[in-house]
Amino acid sequence: MNNFRNPKKKSVCFLPLGGTGEIGMNCYLYHYDGKWLIVDLGVTFSDQNIPNADIILPDLQFIIERKNDIVGMILTHAHEDHIGGVPYLYENLGSVPIYTTPFTASVLKRKFTKQNQPNISTLKYNTNYNLGPFNIEILALTHSIPEPNAILIKTSEINIFHSGDWKIDPLPIVGNPIDKTKIEKIKKETINALICDSTNIFNVTPSGSEQEVRQTLDEVFRKHKQGKIIVTCFASNIARLETIGFVSKKYNRSCIFLGRSLKRIYEAALENNYLNTVPKFLNQDDGKLIPDENTVLVCTGSQGESRAALYKLVFGMNPNFSLNEKDLVIFSSREIPGNEKQITKIKNKILRSGANFIDDKFPKIHVSGHPSQEELEKMYKWVNPELLIPIHGEFSHLFEHIKFAKRKGIKKTLLVENGDLVQLDKDRPSIIETVKYGRKIIIGNKMFSKTDRVIQNLKNSNINNSVQIVFIINNSDDLVVKPVIFANTIIDDQDITENEKLHKKISKVFYECHSTGITDELLKNSLKSKVRSVILKDYGIRPLTSIRIVRI
Repeated sequence: MNNFRNPKKKSVCFLPLGGTGEIGMNCYLYHYDGKWLIVDLGVTFSDQNIPNADIILPDLQFIIERKNDIVGMILTHAHEDHIGGVPYLYENLGSVPIYTTPFTASVLKRKFTKQNQPNISTLKYNTNYNLGPFNIEILALTHSIPEPNAILIKTSEINIFHSGDWKIDPLPIVGNPIDKTKIEKIKKETINALICDSTNIFNVTPSGSEQEVRQTLDEVFRKHKQGKIIVTCFASNIARLETIGFVSKKYNRSCIFLGRSLKRIYEAALENNYLNTVPKFLNQDDGKLIPDENTVLVCTGSQGESRAALYKLVFGMNPNFSLNEKDLVIFSSREIPGNEKQITKIKNKILRSGANFIDDKFPKIHVSGHPSQEELEKMYKWVNPELLIPIHGEFSHLFEHIKFAKRKGIKKTLLVENGDLVQLDKDRPSIIETVKYGRKIIIGNKMFSKTDRVIQNLKNSNINNSVQIVFIINNSDDLVVKPVIFANTIIDDQDITENEKLHKKISKVFYECHSTGITDELLKNSLKSKVRSVILKDYGIRPLTSIRIVRI
């Protein structure tokens, strides 16, 4: 067990294990009367120091060692940086009860198999819940996804307002408006601590409304009369999907999904009576015969991800659609720092194809889901907290949020990073200890610690997690010999290169993909996808896969 003294039983404590000093991977713990409450359990997707990582999770060893004292986990909303870690770590936490609203529950359930569903209870507004020594109430906010919630956490010692992710959108397209009246009422009970989103602290003006994006997309669609319109956005932005559906209908276009995550979110939305006012979105097979001038492709991959639908479309790997000079690609999203290179690669390819694009430099093609300084100041007035602790930001965001709060009259502030155990004393809140924290890395379906030898090898570039397969074929398009496999992966390479069963499976894949008249380029693209699926199923990894076809 960690070298750590448990807090005094009646101490109210706050402990972030992810999400402070970084954007993403949110995970926050609250302690009182010997019990622990978890708020959110998210992931992040990129770390320049860990190449080939699919997903990065917070290391929860601290709370896993205390899992018998966990009273529950509350999920504020359905974004991956708040719920994405649950499927990977749920069993390690002792299958704790999860509390959230219906839409988030629907999204989360789709991350588990039907046989292994989590224990989820749905929360209602204007209702109090007792979770051990914590009294809980959720309050409706607005964000870029349905049902974002703040949490009012009451103990017999103090009251805490945990904001979650939020903005002020006076006329949200989807979901409830912000419950300003309810939020203003709670300050009568004295809010001792506000734990608050810092993402947009450097923005002075309001974040903007989804209604403004609707007006912008309407104008863009109106002017683009020929060719396909391709829109890429964050899959979870249901309001954006509703707008795309609304505007597409207005200009006699049908919406077609490209990307599995979009389909899952769409199904969860319909299940909760969202998106039921726009025409049904189609899958690729149903939409591939629609004329270009009546087509809108809605794609995953706004951040340049090489496995996402937009990348495959732009680089000619989609079997049903391709770009041409009449097409327009709309990036209805912002560039997340660190992804510029991948996104630029896609934009260059779009232009080379003769198509065009517009991105977040175009006014109101995207609006943020996080509060600006103006919105933060309003929240301070509504809640009137005695103490502010900024979260959900890099160190610079947290530091600036502290400065801003002081300028606006917040008397007590505390700058906290991951691992800092904060005692929320009414008079003198302070960091009393730093606990062990860190990251877990998912590659394929395997989990590693940053100190594992495999991860160290990846960081030192001794392993690039790649597989190359050479198919040697004759004039009759038959394999002359079994596929030749070269591997440089996180597992024993001989286990891949000399595995007879794997060779047989890959040979079978070759004949499944091959058809009379198929070009080598199309064959390679088809083989690449199928071979990666075989390796993932057998070995639990997603290597960079290259295919070479040699004709003799």
